Amino acid sequence: MSTKTLSKLPPIPVGRSSSPNASQPKVMNLRSPQTVTAFSGPSYQLTLKGDTTRHPLPQPASLKPYVDTKSGSLDSWPAHCTSQATSKLGPTVGPPSSSIPSRGSDGEPYQSLVPKPKFLEQLEMYLRKELRNTASDSGPSDTRLQAFREVFEYLIGDFKTYKPLLSAIKNEYEITLSHQREQIRELEPLKAMLVTVSEQCNQKIMGFHEEEREEITALKNERWELLDKVRTMKEEHTSQQMQISKLQDEVATEYLKYRDECDARKLLISDINDLRYQQEDAKKSQGTEKQAEEEQEDPVKLKIALRKCREDLSTATVKLNEMIANYGDVVPRRDFEFLKADFEKLQVEKDELQSDHVTLQKEHDILQETAEKLQEERNTYLEEWETLKGRATPRPDWDRCSKVLEGGEERWTMISQDKRSDELVGLLLKEITGDGEGFEYLECRGIDEEVPIYLRYEGKIRRKKMAHRDAGLIFKEMWTEKAKKDAERSDNSLEDVASFFAQFMLQKYGEQRAAIEWAYNVVDICEQNTKDDHLKMFYDILAGELDEQVYHQFMEQLANLFGALEKKDSELGAEGQLPQDEFEEVLQEFFPVKDEDSLAALMTAVTDELTLQETEKINYKELFTEDEDGSVGPFINKLRTQDREERASYVDEIRQELRDKGDVPVSELRVAIAVIDAEIDKANVMLYLTIAYDLPVEELNQADPVSLDVICKRLQRGPVRRIGSLNSSELK
Repeated sequence: MSTKTLSKLPPIPVGRSSSPNASQPKVMNLRSPQTVTAFSGPSYQLTLKGDTTRHPLPQPASLKPYVDTKSGSLDSWPAHCTSQATSKLGPTVGPPSSSIPSRGSDGEPYQSLVPKPKFLEQLEMYLRKELRNTASDSGPSDTRLQAFREVFEYLIGDFKTYKPLLSAIKNEYEITLSHQREQIRELEPLKAMLVTVSEQCNQKIMGFHEEEREEITALKNERWELLDKVRTMKEEHTSQQMQISKLQDEVATEYLKYRDECDARKLLISDINDLRYQQEDAKKSQGTEKQAEEEQEDPVKLKIALRKCREDLSTATVKLNEMIANYGDVVPRRDFEFLKADFEKLQVEKDELQSDHVTLQKEHDILQETAEKLQEERNTYLEEWETLKGRATPRPDWDRCSKVLEGGEERWTMISQDKRSDELVGLLLKEITGDGEGFEYLECRGIDEEVPIYLRYEGKIRRKKMAHRDAGLIFKEMWTEKAKKDAERSDNSLEDVASFFAQFMLQKYGEQRAAIEWAYNVVDICEQNTKDDHLKMFYDILAGELDEQVYHQFMEQLANLFGALEKKDSELGAEGQLPQDEFEEVLQEFFPVKDEDSLAALMTAVTDELTLQETEKINYKELFTEDEDGSVGPFINKLRTQDREERASYVDEIRQELRDKGDVPVSELRVAIAVIDAEIDKANVMLYLTIAYDLPVEELNQADPVSLDVICKRLQRGPVRRIGSLNSSELK
């Protein structure tokens, strides 16, 4: 708090007194209880208990007529001088006006026609002086407050009657101000503590996030390892299954061979038995003759033969034992030659390996010496690194950038290879500004007036990896926001789609360059997916090739069709499903202009979308559902395609009706529309005429003829379609 001292209020010079009878210069001190000589008229006394003081009033002759007599308070400023209010108190800001001088030649302020009360003027001059001394304090301060407090005390001291009330008011303000200061002083430590606690909480949250990020990374790595193991086990399982199948086939083949061999053995045994039986029968027939001959053999000869056989057996046994004893350890020559060749080969290999071993031993000794030297150098460098670690700036971990940048680790490795730290910093700055390496860029169309407002840009636009679904989500969100904005318009008109799309993209992405970049990518997706009716309709509307009313009219048509299906469902018991014949009947009633082929195509789309059987009922509500990006099923797409073809066919019929015309007036176009669409009403005729001539209804009578090509082009982009199925020739 500033401790500047305030000077005392100077005395009032009598020469500037508001009393007309004051002629001598006289000084009056506001603090001195002197009686003013001008108040020598009648007096009054307050009705307060215990107050016997009488207060004098000025002489009636000294009061100005219609001025002082109109005031109900002492020493007031005349009411007719309210327009000459005093200037704002405080230090003057800016140079004074040069056109109206604020001071005279002696430096004193100009007097107004009716002078201020001297006490008021003295208070203002004193306050202005004090505020000028405190002009260095910008904003509210204790020094400025002290100046106003002193002036207020002077004012209270001179108003004796209201002094208790004004003093009580001043004291209450002072008490309240002191109380507020005490509260602020008590809350300042709490504010500092709150900031400290908030920082600590933020640090803890960041620590938790870092721990969770590391844990998630570890879990992901573990997941990939498990997936690799599962993939390996699956491959092994598949290989084993193939081996089992192959072995089963071989077992089946061997089993067939075994069965064949078993059958052959049985047949062979059967043949052998037959031959044996035949032989036995033959022996039985010859048995009697042989028995007689055997009975006639000499037993002495048999004994001699037996003894001779035994001697031969003994001799053979002795010779066999000698051979085993003499040649038991002898190897056959063939095996010896094979073993000798193998031995010589192994001997050569052993010599080569021994020479290689000697060479490797020498190299090992050299490498060991080199390793010892490198170990010493490493220890030296490690000591230097430990020394520099505490002094130098740590080298950043550039691989962490791959987790943030678009394209991941593969793209970061490609663009950061063989680059120094300074080059990597420049690379990151390019990524921040959207001018990174390794991206594809779209061609900008410039900032000419012919370029749509949402594509006006000069520079490089990066092609994003944008999917069909992303564009659908943007379109759906834009249609929702535009419907809200159009509903708020008081004139029930529709805002231009291109302008609104530019505002919507800027509001969605917050920055002009990002909005332009996304707009270019949306247009690029639309141009690549021209066969998608949903994207094509939006792109045509955005490019001005199709009126917005076509979209709203189609959505209204879908809502009315859904209402008709619900009505038929309620008539049949509200099951939420309709038989196929009832569903087709509703389509025929709702689309009277469609032929049988078109209705059959719609029924085919319904069957394909819901995969129905011939007698299965249709859950019609599923046909009207859409995805998050606004995509719909084959049924709605078929309706949109037929709507576009019917509009084009209708315009072609108008062209054929007016094919010999150059410039077509309003009356001839009206007749042509009535000829090809006999059931059309007047409101739709006028709507089509306003679209064709691009004029309001009240100006159609003064419209100039327009070429047929221009008319057909305008009708093609507008909500123009056949109303009835008959033309004038069919009505006749």
